[in-house]
Amino acid sequence: MGAMAVGLVIEVWRNSPVEDMRAGRHGPDGAVIFAESTALHDEAVRALTAANRSAGLVGFEKHLVNRARPWAGASGRTLKDFGYGHLGRYERYVKNKTNVLLGIEAHTCVRDGLRLYLTHTALSCGIHHKGMPAWPVVVDRISRLVAEPDHPAWGEQGRGARAVAGMPARVQSIDQLVSGLLTKPSGLPVDVLEWLTDHFLYHAAPPFSGFE
Repeated sequence: MGAMAVGLVIEVWRNSPVEDMRAGRHGPDGAVIFAESTALHDEAVRALTAANRSAGLVGFEKHLVNRARPWAGASGRTLKDFGYGHLGRYERYVKNKTNVLLGIEAHTCVRDGLRLYLTHTALSCGIHHKGMPAWPVVVDRISRLVAEPDHPAWGEQGRGARAVAGMPARVQSIDQLVSGLLTKPSGLPVDVLEWLTDHFLYHAAPPFSGFE
């Protein structure tokens, strides 16, 4: 189910006009994208485990296009704040993708075609996302990078030391950080999310590992 949920978030939200929003002047930064995508994973699990999966998908669509809902890690900002100039196209995209998935869900020629479709999407585009088997590996690598500023995976000399020196005061321990990343990354403070996206996710995620 975790892989299906990753695929749903990628299919309907991540690979969408959100990318154009992100490039815009008022768009979400990397920390918000990370926080929102992990929060949406939990919503996707709920949608896919609903007693009526089609109704769950429609509910997920409504969640995504809600212009007044604050995004995770965004200090209260909403789709309306981030999506100026892109809202109509974004809403059409989400609706069209949801309709495609509803059609796959309704197919009877393949057993659980939606599972096959979304899992393929996750394996193709999201192997390092929360909810996938590789996510605990990514988190373990982040913990090692925090503990070892001179680790070869940092690449540029001194980069690890600078990253660790910029650790937000709210990171009280590596164990606390690991626990938050494994359970609910979207619940981490905004400054911690920004620190992680600025320094760690690129180095810890495959294939940019540098780890043995």
